[in-house]
Amino acid sequence: GEWAPPGSTRVVGTGTPPDELSSVLSALLREADGRSLVLVVRDAHRHPTAVHFVRAVLAARPDAVVLEMGLPVWRPAAASYLASYGAARSNGRAAAETLGLTGR
Repeated sequence: GEWAPPGSTRVVGTGTPPDELSSVLSALLREADGRSLVLVVRDAHRHPTAVHFVRAVLAARPDAVVLEMGLPVWRPAAASYLASYGAARSNGRAAAETLGLTGR
């Protein structure tokens, strides 16, 4: 949404072929080098690809924040984790405020 700086978001879909995930991960980590990294997932527990990708990112970047926009059934071993219990605009705004992204 409007809370992330322009050009700073990347979408990695759960339909990404497994053989492409490592190159997508490498590119993401290069782009995020020296910057904060927030992983936004929705119902990650339903998508093995999402769980695998989040774990791989956290292995390389344990400082990454994981934001679960759905049900927090699965909680990764992240130092910073936030669950919004929904993906409505109000949930997104509350999460962005909590993360200090709105200037409030």
